[in-house]
Amino acid sequence: MRILRGLSSRHLSCGCLAGVYETYDGEIVTIVDARGAHCTDPAHTEGNIVPGEVAATRHESTSASSRE
Repeated sequence: MRILRGLSSRHLSCGCLAGVYETYDGEIVTIVDARGAHCTDPAHTEGNIVPGEVAATRHESTSASSRE
């Protein structure tokens, strides 16, 4: 997977910082950029894709584009 550009960032409920990126394939992915000090989720390591966040991001992108 190659990142084309960054779209936004957000703090997850666990305190981790995640970036939302578009890939060259047109996928929107959410990737952990920094682990929160008190995060207990072992999947939240820097550089890992956060699967549960991808669907939410796609939904937001679809909603935003339908408003334009």
